[in-house]
Amino acid sequence: MYGDSFRIHREHKETMKEVKDMIDIDIMKRFPGVGCACIRNNGETRYDFYGFSDKESGTEVDERTIFPACSISKFITAICVMKLSEQGRIDIDEPADRFLSSWKLRGTNGEESDASVRHLLQHTAGISDGEDGFYGHRMNDKAISITEILEGTTAYNNRPAVVRQAPGTAFEYSDAGFCIIQVLLEDITGKRFADLAKELVFDKLALKDIFFGTREHMELFSRRGRLATGYGSDGRPIRGKYPLSPDLAASGLWSSPGDLLAIGRDFAASIKGHGRVLGQESAREMMKSSEKFPWVGLGLFQQGEGTIVSKGWGENGQCMLKINPGEDSIALIMTNMNPELPQEESGVEQLLDIYLR
Repeated sequence: MYGDSFRIHREHKETMKEVKDMIDIDIMKRFPGVGCACIRNNGETRYDFYGFSDKESGTEVDERTIFPACSISKFITAICVMKLSEQGRIDIDEPADRFLSSWKLRGTNGEESDASVRHLLQHTAGISDGEDGFYGHRMNDKAISITEILEGTTAYNNRPAVVRQAPGTAFEYSDAGFCIIQVLLEDITGKRFADLAKELVFDKLALKDIFFGTREHMELFSRRGRLATGYGSDGRPIRGKYPLSPDLAASGLWSSPGDLLAIGRDFAASIKGHGRVLGQESAREMMKSSEKFPWVGLGLFQQGEGTIVSKGWGENGQCMLKINPGEDSIALIMTNMNPELPQEESGVEQLLDIYLR
C-alpha cells in the first residue's frame, strides 16, 4: 500500500502521525507518489514524500524527485513578464501585437487585435483553445513548433489562436494565450523561453531542480532517473512515461517540490518588498484582479481574501500551490497521476489545506 511508504524528514517525525491521521486513507492510496512542501505561519518548513516516483522499479519519491508542474508554469511565465516590465521592455497594458514580431495575434476578420498582454495573462483575450488538445505529445514524436500550435495545424491544438470576442469581456482559460506570451517573450529578448526563465527566475534563486521541459532537458533528467513517471487514473504508466510539452510557457514546467516552494517563498517576500526576483509593485500587480473577474490575477488566481492559488493538471500529474502572504504560509502538493477529478475532489486540495493549518 502506498500509505505504508509515506516518508518524512527525520526532524519532523513527531508530526508524522498527526498528518497521517488527518489524511483520508483513500487519498493516500489514490496517487502513486506525492511530494509535499510547506512553510507554516510559525516559520516551520517541512517536506514530506510519499509513495513511488516509479512503481515498476520501486523507486521512491524523495527530495530530488522532479514532478510535472503542468499549469503552474503560467505563474512562472507571468513572473518573467513582470520582470521584463520592470526593465522597461514591455508594457502589459499595450496590445500584445506591439511586442510580437514573428507572429501576430489577429481577430476573426484577419486584422491585428488590440488584446493586451494583461488580457492574455488573465485569460480574457477572447481566445478559445481547440477541443481535447494540449496533451499526448512524447519525446519520440515529431516535433511541434509553437507557430503550428497557434495556427491550429496539428492535433495538439486544432483551433487557430484568434480573438473571437472583444478582449476583456469574458473569461476563457487558454493555453494558447500563454503560447502567445511565450512567442512574445522570445521575440522581445531573442532568447529561448526556457533559457530566459532560467536567467530571470531560477538562477536568481540558485535553483537546480526546476526547468521548462525542452527535449534536451527531458532527455537529460530522464537518463538520470529524476523524473516522476506519469500514471493514468487506471494506475498504469502513460505511454512513454513523460509527456513533452511544446507549449512550455503554458504547461511545460518540471520541478522538485523544494525548488517550487522556494519560488513561492520569494514571491511572498516580494509582496512585502524584499524578494530577490520581483519588486513589490510587480508582485502586487500580479495579484490585482478586475471588478468583472475578481478571482483572476496575472498568471494566478485568488481564493478568498488574500490567498493566491496556482493549479496544475495534466495527463501525468496534478499539483496545487497556495500562498497566503498575510499569514506567511505557503503549501505545495505535487503528484504523478491524473486522477480525472479536479483538485478539490481528488484530495490534493484537502491535503494541501492540512499542511496550511
